[in-house]
Amino acid sequence: MNKKFKTSLLFIGSGLVLTSCDTSNITNSVQDTVSKALSPNLWITLTQLGAFLVMVFIFFKFAYKPIKNKLKARQDAVEKDISDAAQAKHDAQLDREVAAQNIKDSRLQAAQIVEDASKEASLKAEGIINKANEDANNIRAQGERDAIERQKQVDREAHNAIVNTAIDASKQILGREINEEDNEKVVNDFINQMKKED
Repeated sequence: MNKKFKTSLLFIGSGLVLTSCDTSNITNSVQDTVSKALSPNLWITLTQLGAFLVMVFIFFKFAYKPIKNKLKARQDAVEKDISDAAQAKHDAQLDREVAAQNIKDSRLQAAQIVEDASKEASLKAEGIINKANEDANNIRAQGERDAIERQKQVDREAHNAIVNTAIDASKQILGREINEEDNEKVVNDFINQMKKED
């Protein structure tokens, strides 16, 4: 049986106890009662007082204490819910502050990473440009050396060709074999003559 049914049954039972008194003697003895200066019947009074005390005991035992305990438990639960809600609000506020700080720190870190990456990229780009310039300078210097060497080779080949041509021409003009000294003199005169013309 549930508690509501038990409580209802107790109220009905207590009402029956109070109404089950024998009232036939009361109606007959109303005149006696009035005549006896309204003196109450001791047994009826004691029975009603006993029934009332039993009713009070039953009410406190089965109704008042459980209801009071339920109300106290409900009050404790509500206070606990309020306390938990306040604590949860406080925790949420702390979490929100921590999250805001984390976002701020993350933004600062991201900005630092971008700045570091930009600096590193600039350094790498500068290194690449310097290396390219150095390579270009090396290639230009090598080209100049190659050009000078080629010019020297061309000059030697031209000098040899001129010498050979001059020797052949002088043999035919002079009609004799010329020595090394004569040959050198003819070639030098010819080269000097060409330089003057240039």
